[in-house]
Amino acid sequence: MKPSLIAIDLDGTLLTRAGVTDSDRAAIDAARDAGVEIVIATGRSWSESLEALRPIEATGPMIAAGGALLHDAATGETLERSVVHPEAATAVATNLRRHGHVVHLLQDAPEAGCDYWMIGRDAVSEATRWWFERHDVNARWVEHLAEVPTLEHTVRVGTTAVGTVLSQVVEEIREELGDRVLLQAWEAIVESEVAGDRIHLLEAFDPTVDKWTMLEAIARRRGFDTESVVAIGDGLNDVGMVGGAGIGIAMANADARVVAVADRRTGPPGTGVGDAIRRLLEHD
Repeated sequence: MKPSLIAIDLDGTLLTRAGVTDSDRAAIDAARDAGVEIVIATGRSWSESLEALRPIEATGPMIAAGGALLHDAATGETLERSVVHPEAATAVATNLRRHGHVVHLLQDAPEAGCDYWMIGRDAVSEATRWWFERHDVNARWVEHLAEVPTLEHTVRVGTTAVGTVLSQVVEEIREELGDRVLLQAWEAIVESEVAGDRIHLLEAFDPTVDKWTMLEAIARRRGFDTESVVAIGDGLNDVGMVGGAGIGIAMANADARVVAVADRRTGPPGTGVGDAIRRLLEHD
């Protein structure tokens, strides 16, 4: 059966260091020509995803911030969102500042007027500076959380730090907030020359956030059975959609937890997405 929709992760899946490859782009075009909807589903914000959205000329919905945001891929307009409760956001931010970490408040940018509020004047990692410069991120810096006008547009609270340093923070936040937030921590996607020590991201979301939840909503609106949805991914925030989709496909480089719920494997970034799509169009 030909899929109705193919959801594709970015980092570790569609995106390579050189961007989207011609092979993957051609396969995406072929899928669209066959009437298959393509939905990007990423942990990035909309503005941080433009290096992939523009080359594939993405239209329709795209899932951002790991499922916390649903945008119009072409314009960045917010269609749906799941914000972190202000009390939970305050608790996470307070803990991070107590440990000397700069807090990254990812915003619903069309409403907040910026991509991030950054709390604290401490030095940030070179990985963060590189990322912001690469993607022309609109970040506003303040010293104290109280200087942020409102927390109501915050979809993610996080920071970057050496992974071993974050372990204590994670345990403290879990003890204080329990299931009031969804915590994720993983190694950052950075250029090797700026990485130095292994830099990790710590991210806190509303506990309902998942890429699969947004994909289910899209499928319902389109009148698709979720069995006709395909999901391709590699990382921790892809487990829900790869496991929930009618056909879940794990990249060659995928986390073992993604592989465990996948129906199929494909190749590495640069060729894996294109190969998977061609197989779906030719044999399914």
